[in-house]
Amino acid sequence: MTQEPSQAERRPSSVGSHAGAPTAKLVGDLTTTALRAARAFATRHEEPAAWREVSRMHGVFLSLLPPAAAPPTPSDLIAALRHPMRAWVPLRWDLVPSELGSFSVLSHDDLLTSEAIEYGSDYNEALFENHEAGIDWVPRWAQQTFEKVERSVYLVLSSAGQNEYVATRQMLIEVPAGTVEQVSDELHERGALHTEAYEPLPPDRQFVSGQDAWYVPCPVCRWPMHVRGSLLACRYPQHVGQFTITQAHDVDGAPRVRGPLPTVAVHAAETVCLHEAVWRYITVPGITEVSLMGWLAEQAGIDGDAITKWPHKDRWDISVRAGSSVFEVDLKDTRSPSQLVARPPRARHVVVPDYRSWQVAQLRRSLPTGRYEVRTVRAFKTLVGKALKEAQ
Repeated sequence: MTQEPSQAERRPSSVGSHAGAPTAKLVGDLTTTALRAARAFATRHEEPAAWREVSRMHGVFLSLLPPAAAPPTPSDLIAALRHPMRAWVPLRWDLVPSELGSFSVLSHDDLLTSEAIEYGSDYNEALFENHEAGIDWVPRWAQQTFEKVERSVYLVLSSAGQNEYVATRQMLIEVPAGTVEQVSDELHERGALHTEAYEPLPPDRQFVSGQDAWYVPCPVCRWPMHVRGSLLACRYPQHVGQFTITQAHDVDGAPRVRGPLPTVAVHAAETVCLHEAVWRYITVPGITEVSLMGWLAEQAGIDGDAITKWPHKDRWDISVRAGSSVFEVDLKDTRSPSQLVARPPRARHVVVPDYRSWQVAQLRRSLPTGRYEVRTVRAFKTLVGKALKEAQ
């Protein structure tokens, strides 16, 4: 079946008349096109249509940029994708948000970079809130799994009652991997709903040591880390550091892992883990959400019934009553503040992880004045503490 061209492919080039003056939309289209080309190139050995997709995306670059501004051939485009777009696309980059064009899309081992995955995920998050928003940076032949996951997870959640919704969502945050039996037990103990969110542990997240296969969970999110030779790293760039599989073994035969935080290798037999889309859209942001929920529950003066998790099935993330104050909170963990501005939160209190503290000033400037209060998690905890102290 012939793939229909996307809006970016159908749109004629409009930069020739005002070359050098990019808009965020143009740079977004260029980055989306680069992501599609890189994704296709990374799967060229398994997918016969991959090189055709790379050639199509090269054509989109030619149509979006002025003459001679784009790489001259598809192979040249692939080479360019290993460098930040700001280094090889001749545009006025000072006129667009600083996060755009600032990262390479393709790594030197022919995989999408973690920054590219994070950027793409920020755009793709709309898939789970509005199917029409879609994942047009992924070629159609690569979309089927995403669509299956969406139907299984989000359509199940949308039909759930509030309690089932909370139980299922919290499990997808707290149990990103385990044996088939462990995941089944968690499902029943929590009263969570069955979804197709879990898949067999992929080959790139396990390794062989001795006679057995192993995986190593990220010490932050507990999702299996990506394996490259003897090196391990979480696919989410904000999760700390790189780990090394050593030649030493524990008494149970598990290979020891050296890194910035303690973690241990786990037997990979019969292991399943969350599909990458579910991990990125639910587990990763959910770590901050569940951590804050736990902190709130520990505060003297906040009873358990004063905290509502994901009210109205995630219209926002947390409602909490602290003293005489009620806080409705949306936690946002996104690489691109401009995407958050384009799709404003529903809650008044917008909270970002502490490692995104640099976004606070930009969001305060960009979101509608008077409608939102933007803070880091640490600053929000201070605000809650103040409200509790005033209530004493």
